[in-house]
Amino acid sequence: MRAFVAVDAKSAEIAKLQEEMMSYSGWSAREVRPVSPDNFHFTLLFLGETSDAQAEKVKEKLAGIKFEPFSITYTGVGAFPSVSNARAIWVGVDDEGAQKLQALAAQVVSKMSEAGFRPDKPFSPHLTIFRAKNRHVRVNVEKYARTFGTDRIDAMHLKKSDLAPSGPTYSNIYTVSAALDGRA
Repeated sequence: MRAFVAVDAKSAEIAKLQEEMMSYSGWSAREVRPVSPDNFHFTLLFLGETSDAQAEKVKEKLAGIKFEPFSITYTGVGAFPSVSNARAIWVGVDDEGAQKLQALAAQVVSKMSEAGFRPDKPFSPHLTIFRAKNRHVRVNVEKYARTFGTDRIDAMHLKKSDLAPSGPTYSNIYTVSAALDGRA
């Protein structure tokens, strides 16, 4: 299976932002594909093709990660590889939320290295909201230099990705909930 470790993003404000950006930018369905709100997430570590035996080891390692719930505020937009040549369009998070996501990602990377997994790139706290179908999409980041709501991060998941022509479908295989009483 194609697997990754992630935290879900649940803010309804992000779907509203997608609608606003589509309308303002005049993008067509041939140019960009919005990420379904059901698929909003922050990938902490992409694992790639994973066997059932590896997935069991991943679950065992994830069970050892302790974290407290935290809030993030969505702020600003950006694009990879650049705003003038976008392939992925994303929403950022506030500094404090980014630090907490980075700390959680570092725990995941540490535990997953024990299971033989390594990151393909450093973690960057961003929420992908569009995928461009060609590299000629431009993003007006100045127009969206504001906040777009908040989210509470209280669980992380081992997710499976099933690819289809209409886009990926993600399902949670295993969940680690945050320590709600403050004792990790």
